[in-house]
Amino acid sequence: MKKMLAIAMAFIVFSVGFHFAYEKSKLLNESRCLGCIGLLPKALAFKGFWIEYPAFFHKKGSPVLPDWLINESRQHVIMLFFWYKGCDPCKAQWDDMVHAGLVVGSEENGKMAANYSNASLITIDIVNDERANLLKIFTPAKSTPSTPTTVILFTTNQTYWYAFSGRADGKAGRPSIEQLKEIIMEAIEWHASAHA
Repeated sequence: MKKMLAIAMAFIVFSVGFHFAYEKSKLLNESRCLGCIGLLPKALAFKGFWIEYPAFFHKKGSPVLPDWLINESRQHVIMLFFWYKGCDPCKAQWDDMVHAGLVVGSEENGKMAANYSNASLITIDIVNDERANLLKIFTPAKSTPSTPTTVILFTTNQTYWYAFSGRADGKAGRPSIEQLKEIIMEAIEWHASAHA
């Protein structure tokens, strides 16, 4: 009887572990760390904030955002940073943002630096965060969701946003960290003027 109970317990533990391992590996297979596999995505260089999806997204209309994100983006500019442990370009961008004085802390508990008080950072670990499905909203329809992805957005009478995948290195249309800082400052100024 004890052997049967031990076998049953082992089976339960195995089943639960298998389920969680499957879900984690499914997330990792659905998203790519592009720099880790030698793919550096092209981006549309920043020329202003978008209201609707640009043509290269192959999606129509405006992104459908959850209510909590719209409410947050009414109060201040939001920077979403999608990442996961083991994504070298995510870590490199994070370190670049820390060194540039844009963010403080680590990816898990980071926040905007003090001189960006009208902006808020939301870091989303695409493996462990229940909000990871947001990444699909900011991924072109014909692309695989990838990390790092950075999104700047704010809401006045409508939501304005800009997004790019890959490290903020100033290549292939992606902004450099300095340009990213400028984009955030432009968003803060625009947001403040709309709420004045």
